Amino acid sequence: MNEKRKELLMAAFTGEARAFFRLQAFAERAEEEGYPQIAALFRAISEAEAVHARNHSKLIEVIATTEENLRYAFEQESFVNEVAYPELLKAAWAAEDEAAVRHLTWARNAEERHAKLYKHALGHMVADRTTTYYVCRHCGWVEDAVLPEACPNCANPAEDFKAVR
Repeated sequence: MNEKRKELLMAAFTGEARAFFRLQAFAERAEEEGYPQIAALFRAISEAEAVHARNHSKLIEVIATTEENLRYAFEQESFVNEVAYPELLKAAWAAEDEAAVRHLTWARNAEERHAKLYKHALGHMVADRTTTYYVCRHCGWVEDAVLPEACPNCANPAEDFKAVR
């Protein structure tokens, strides 16, 4: 692929992905403020932005076999946990920003857990095991098969978890 084309598509992908999450947050706020129709509009356009991001992603990223994708995901989660978040945390500590330190720590811990889940999945690809994953909506922690009473990372209750199959 032409480098310029890849650069342009990556910029478009990044913008669409950011718009997806921004509009999801706007929808939550609209719901909180009692504007369900505006919230629905934000969610609908958010979904459209996700379509755009997926389409751009198909052109710039090579999707490999499931095993290769698991290895890549494991490597990415390991990098984020071992390199990226420690650097961000160092800056947050230096700035004495307790809220940033707390949220970055939760994310780093969750990324470490994600890497372990990927590694486990790599080792058990042959086993035809079906499980439900539980994602903490507060900090992003993922549990495998058993819904915890409270999040091991941020201590929020089981009600804050979303089941994913």
